[in-house]
This record gives sequence, C-alpha cells and structure tokens, in this order.
Amino acid sequence: MQVGWIRCPEVVRERLTLLGFVAIILVFLVGFSALYQAVSSLRGEVSSLSRSVEGQGRAIEGLRGEVSAQGNLLRDLDAVKTRISSIEDSLRHLASAKDLERLAEELGRLSAELKLLNTRLTDVNESLRASVGELLATVDNMSRRVEALAELMLFPTTVVDGVGDKVVLFKKPSKIVSLAPSVTETLYYIGAVEALVGVDEWSDFPVKVKEMRDRGEIATVGYWSPKVEVIVGLKPDLVIGVASVPSHRALKSILSPYGIPVVLLPDFKLSDVEESILIAGRATGRVVEAYETLYKFKLAVNYAILLSQKVEYKPKVAAAVWVEPLFVVGGGTWEHDIVEIVGVNVYGDLKSWPQVSLESMLERAPEVIVLTSSYGMVSAEDLVNLLVSSLGDVAYEIPALKNGRVYTLSGDYENSFVRPSPRTVLSIYVLLIVVHPQLFNLTIEDIPQSISPDRLDVISIISKVAPDPVVAFLREGLGG
Repeated sequence: MQVGWIRCPEVVRERLTLLGFVAIILVFLVGFSALYQAVSSLRGEVSSLSRSVEGQGRAIEGLRGEVSAQGNLLRDLDAVKTRISSIEDSLRHLASAKDLERLAEELGRLSAELKLLNTRLTDVNESLRASVGELLATVDNMSRRVEALAELMLFPTTVVDGVGDKVVLFKKPSKIVSLAPSVTETLYYIGAVEALVGVDEWSDFPVKVKEMRDRGEIATVGYWSPKVEVIVGLKPDLVIGVASVPSHRALKSILSPYGIPVVLLPDFKLSDVEESILIAGRATGRVVEAYETLYKFKLAVNYAILLSQKVEYKPKVAAAVWVEPLFVVGGGTWEHDIVEIVGVNVYGDLKSWPQVSLESMLERAPEVIVLTSSYGMVSAEDLVNLLVSSLGDVAYEIPALKNGRVYTLSGDYENSFVRPSPRTVLSIYVLLIVVHPQLFNLTIEDIPQSISPDRLDVISIISKVAPDPVVAFLREGLGG
C-alpha cells in the first residue's frame, strides 16, 4: 500500500477521503442508533420511575391521611383517658347525690362515645381497638361502682314526674309495676326490666316480658283500668305509668295509703321521650344507663333530621289512627313531631287525635297517607274503599289516592310509632323511607302498601347510609 500511495498520491488521497467520509457516516449512524436506544430505554425508565413516584405519592398521601386519622383517634382516646381520670378523682370526693348524677351523666356519654369511636377503627388498628376495649371495660367497671353508690347516695330521692308531682322514693326499687308498653320499653333500654313484677296487657317488647307474662311469671295489671287489688298484692316499690292516661293519674291517690309511689312519665311530645328516659333512670337508680340511652336516642333522631334536610320539598302527610270514624294525628303529640320530621302534617293545626270528616281529606289534600293497623284490624285498602264509597270518584283527587301512596304500618313499625319510648326513633326512619324513597335509591314502586319488618327491611336500607351506632340502636328496637 505504501508503495502504491507513493506512486499515485492524488488518487490514493481522493479514495482515502471518500472512505473516511463513509466511515464517519457509519460511525454517526451506529452512534445515533445506540444513542436512540439508550434514550428510549432512559425514557422508559423515567416513565416507569415517574409512575412509581406517582404511586408512592398517592400511597404517602394515603398514609398521611391514615396517620392523621390515627392521630385524631389517639387525641380522642387521650381526651377520654383524661375524662376518666377526672371521674376517678371525683368518685373519691363525692359530696352529694347531685355530684353522683353528674358523674353518671358523664359515664353514660363516655360509654356511648367509646362505642361510637370503636366503629371508626379499621382492622389494621388492632392496638387502638385494644385501647378502646380497655377503656370501655374501665368505664363499665366505674358505671357499676356508680350504680352501687346510687343505691346509697341517690336514695331516698325525690323525682319530679311528667305531671309535675314530686314523688319520694325511699330506696332503690327492686319490684316495679309498668302500666304501659312505652314504660316497659323505656325500662328495657335502661336495663331495669329485670325488676318488673307486673305489666299491662299490651306490653310485648322485649319478647321475654310477654313470654313471662304469658307464663304467669309477671302479673297482668291492666292499662286503661289498672287492677288495684293485683298491684297492691304484688307489693311493688314503684309503679310507673304515663301522664296522658287519666286512670294512671288517679292511681296516685288510690295507692298512696298503701305507701306505693307512682311515677308518671311524660308522653305528649317527642322530646318527652328524652325526659322519660332520665326520670325512669333516676327513679330506678339506673342513671348511667339512662344517660347512655339518651345519648344514643338523640344521635339517632338528629341523624334522621339531617337526612330529611337533604330533600328540597317535604310533602303533605296525613297520619290516621282509625278508619271508621276517621281519627288522625294532630298537633301536640309525639306522632305529630315524627311526621313533621319527614313532611308536613296536614292536621297539625288540630290537637291530639281528633275525629275528622272524610271531606277534610279532599280539602287538605295529603300527598302521603300513613295508617296504623290497630293490630291488623284496619288496612290501607279499608281507608281507600271508605273514601271512594263516601266521596265517589272525586276521592281520587286526593293526591295520596291518585298516586297510590296510602300505607299501613303494622307489627314493630306500628308499635314504634304509637309508643313514645326510645324505640320510637325506629318509626322515624320507617317514615323517611316511605315518604322519601329517593334518599335511599328507591322508587315509590319499591314501597309496599302494607309496611312491616317482613315486607320492608328498614335496617338493611338504613345501614347503607347511616353510621353504625345509629343502625345498632335501630336494630335494638327490633329485638337486636
């Protein structure tokens, strides 16, 4: 090569230049291809890394949320521990029955709050769940101590009942007579049902009370006409009736010579249920349980009100308690208050449970009619037939008839509506579903005309939207 190059320098130089140019192009192409592959690979890695970072970011945000929630729970638990310590200190320095009731109120609220807090814990928070369990056990132990002290410090006590009478109770009652289903149910909720020795003929909740009465283990003492001889023979420490029944009020003076105190629970408005819980708690010495029940009851009622506020329009509602003659729910009753939560009571300007004309249904034009079955004696069909036979086809100008929105409450749903006890809250949710099915992703066609637990599963419907403590309280109203 050296020899040829020496002989032909120009030709060789031209060829060498061309080869060098080609080599440079080849090198560039090879380098560019490698660079392109490297860049593509790097882009893939960057993209993968970006997705990973993005996923980690979401995970970190979730973790932050969990840590924040856990931090809130820890703060709540610390606050509870502080309150428990304060109660323990107060227990050591009790000076009066008022101090004891104040502690009972705090313990009742604490117990309800801890159970509510427990529902906020997930499975991954086992340590927190254990802490809540320990605190619940502590509160339960302290509640028992307060109940024991109540027997010593609250009695003798003076209870102001639903008619404003001051009733003196010398000792914690161990033998109680209930004159009304609502009283029996209230005693059940505050844990005093075991002391019952006599009940009225209508008390059927809890079921074990009815079973014991049917077996003769609990005496039947009457409702409208209490059996004085039977009551006196039972030698009760306390008789509890309701303020709205005249014979219960008369029983006060009849039993007074026998030294048997009679306490009447208020039963006119929905708010009277709250007062009844506290009166029954004080009279029986079950003050902690009374305050816990009160807390749960108010929580359930307030949540129902919150749900009802989501609707823009509340329809006109008529609630009938008997068909022929027609009696309806008027103002000044707990049933009126329930109807007013879900709609507008068209007979709210009247008082108590007035008899009204069939023509008034045309005039007041209810969009929904709810009828109590009186233990299966009347039905929605009975009311519709009566209106049509009396008014003719014009009856179908009543919106409720025209749109097929006439319903009958029966079974536990009826009882919860007509009995002013903590169980009453169940009927509020029943009517919420009936009057506003859209709140629960239901249609009017999904609501049966005859409404009972076996036809409309209120618990499963409510559990989709309500917090666990509310659902648990409603379930208790159906026997657990």
